[in-house]
Amino acid sequence: MITVYYTNEVLEITKSSEVANIYECIKRKSWIHMTSPTEEEILKIVDITKIPEQMLRIPLDEEETAHIDIDDDVTMIVVDMPFLEPEENYPEINKYSTTPFGILFNEDYFVTTCLKSGSIITTLAGRWMKNFATNKHIKLTIQLLYRNASTYVSLLKLLDKDSEFVQRKLHESLKNKELFQLMSLGKSLVYLSTGANSDGLVLEKLNRLEQFRKYEEDLELIEDAIIENRQAMEMCYIHRDILNGTMDAFASVISNNVNTVMKTLTVVTIVLTIPTLVASFFGMNVEVPWEGDAIGFWLAIAISIIISVVSAVFLIKYTSKVKDSKKIYRRKK
Repeated sequence: MITVYYTNEVLEITKSSEVANIYECIKRKSWIHMTSPTEEEILKIVDITKIPEQMLRIPLDEEETAHIDIDDDVTMIVVDMPFLEPEENYPEINKYSTTPFGILFNEDYFVTTCLKSGSIITTLAGRWMKNFATNKHIKLTIQLLYRNASTYVSLLKLLDKDSEFVQRKLHESLKNKELFQLMSLGKSLVYLSTGANSDGLVLEKLNRLEQFRKYEEDLELIEDAIIENRQAMEMCYIHRDILNGTMDAFASVISNNVNTVMKTLTVVTIVLTIPTLVASFFGMNVEVPWEGDAIGFWLAIAISIIISVVSAVFLIKYTSKVKDSKKIYRRKK
């Protein structure tokens, strides 16, 4: 899909899905955005903009890393753009990841391309962006990078809400499903953290390039983008530490619950073993007390019950004392 933006006092937006021939709408100093372009679209844009085909295809590689490449009059900047999509296995939460986002421009045309649609394009083209113009390629590049950094912060806030939602469910019922959801969010945090770090390096390098330091306003905007990206990185570190701590805490809770269940089962097993032991003594093929006496059976039952009750009371009190001593020890520490 191709979308053409052109500012001439007002912003003109033309989409390939709305017109028969989108290429006729491309003017000099326009911004061309391609989302998952076809072979025909790539070749047509190459022919119109004179940007090398190889450079135009680089951001369409999912494994491409963030970097800057300047070739003659063409400048290419590749950053990691964050996006979210529904988690297939767990519809209650979102899946957060990054995809390469390419910015390419020469003197006449400005081209952006990526495999997936993101929020930075739609919000940047809105009225709220100050001094938005498609003919100012340097400023437009910085504005895109600033919006990209802001998107990291916005998605991290959504991720924090998803994390709180899963934690509330964990408080209600400790199930494997909620733990797997936390693991999925932890994986998303790794992607966002890696992308924010890579974009930070690109922003730092842009800040040193001469063509991005010509105007004071551009310098201030790129510094704002760097600050916004650093904030995203800090949020990634904080959320990752919180998520890891939460995982460890709930793992300890689950382990403690298992120990409690095993303790109860052990007490029940010991108590039920005693009647079996008494019955084994009286079932031996030797002379035993009350042999042949009608009351012998009831005496054996009574002995079993008395010993079982005494053992149960003793074990319950013993385990309670051990628990209380551990609490007192922890308080002293």
